[in-house]
Amino acid sequence: MEEAAARSHAPPFPRPALRAKRPRITCSCCESQGGGGDDGRKPSSRRGRKRPHHLLRPCSSQLPNWGAKRARTPRIITPVRSDLLSAPRRDWSDLDDGPAGLIAERVLAYDVADYLRFRAVCRAWRQCCTEPRSHGGLDRRFHPSRWVLLREPLAVPNRRCFLNSSTGECIQVDLPELLDHELLAVTPEGLLVLLHDHNHVRLLNPLTRHLIKLPPLTTLLPSKDHVLLSYFNIDDFLATGSGIASDDSTVVLCFNRFCMLGTAKPGDDHWMLLKYNHDGFTDTPLMFAGRFYHVNVDGVMALQISPNQPPRAEVAAKLNMRVCPYSEGLHLVNSCGDLMLIHRQILPLTSRNGSCYWYNMYRVNLDTGTLFPVKSLGGGAGRAMFWGMHCSFSVPLEVFPSGSISPDTIYPSFDFTERSLLEVGAYHLVDGRIERPSSLVQRPHTLVDCLSLSNTVEL
Repeated sequence: MEEAAARSHAPPFPRPALRAKRPRITCSCCESQGGGGDDGRKPSSRRGRKRPHHLLRPCSSQLPNWGAKRARTPRIITPVRSDLLSAPRRDWSDLDDGPAGLIAERVLAYDVADYLRFRAVCRAWRQCCTEPRSHGGLDRRFHPSRWVLLREPLAVPNRRCFLNSSTGECIQVDLPELLDHELLAVTPEGLLVLLHDHNHVRLLNPLTRHLIKLPPLTTLLPSKDHVLLSYFNIDDFLATGSGIASDDSTVVLCFNRFCMLGTAKPGDDHWMLLKYNHDGFTDTPLMFAGRFYHVNVDGVMALQISPNQPPRAEVAAKLNMRVCPYSEGLHLVNSCGDLMLIHRQILPLTSRNGSCYWYNMYRVNLDTGTLFPVKSLGGGAGRAMFWGMHCSFSVPLEVFPSGSISPDTIYPSFDFTERSLLEVGAYHLVDGRIERPSSLVQRPHTLVDCLSLSNTVEL
């Protein structure tokens, strides 16, 4: 069964009024053989509508309408030239493998979801495209790294919404694996770390549905800790910092609560254990560019994985500030390809932002091994950071309604105590100003609430 969608859907967030619509992709073999794939179903007779694929669905009707409505732009009808009406119809299914394959490669280089839609147009186009599952689940070309899992529950238990953080597009995906698996983490590559029967680790690509089996947890945990699996608590096994190593063949599994790392390759029968120390800091480890990073008193540490050598930790950048363990936090985040460090401080209530929390952001320069303070997240129209206790992501402002998100701003998720106790909904990097949240309840009332909820783990 091919896990793909036949066309792209409009995002739930308003786009600019003058943006051109994406053309409908059809060919003669689709219409003559039933369209959309190999199941022989005929396209819908309703004009301008097509039945969505059973795996990728538009979810604009499931989410609230964020921001004010925009004025409609009058439609301009351009008369069609008579010579175009009399021209012979082009049969796109007759494209040779060369041109169609080149188009498929260009589409795949941008986004795997569009590639799956391209494959679903017709049988001829599918035959000239690479089957995603034939290359293994660790091939980065097929990873949905642009897509963010939205955690608001839907009517169907195994259905989830995914948001494209680059375009604002939103889709629904049916994931039957969630019915009998625990979700431990979402990797930076967009893969889901799952646990079956409190022991068996799986890695799932939610778009291609490629499922990788990894060694069981009993081969990673010491025998004295196996009792934790009998009395399973999801909070103990949040796999923050997990991902794919730079060799594109090794999976890194991180349990930050136990300061424990496991490395394995698909097909291995056990995990290789590595312990690390965060010296009491409330830190968030991170997989960045294929390497595992965390913070301790020595600085920003990186896990070095070399062929035929055991993994080892080395200092990637020195800390240039004084940090008090157990009362301050150091959180590593990825901001559009830049490794950033957020220093979370507790200050007296007399601080000028009216809160006892203060945040400083630093860019980690891996070439010089230093930290550089920043007040801007960059980007053309600006970027904003949605920061979670266990995972974070940044978004460009130009793909969302104007005024709904502020540039150069950190939005803490619902699992930070300062959001619920001190009503810290946003922190502006430029002037240190605190903005109150629109709601303290873990329900999306605005676009900011929805994105803040997506990286909230402890619901």
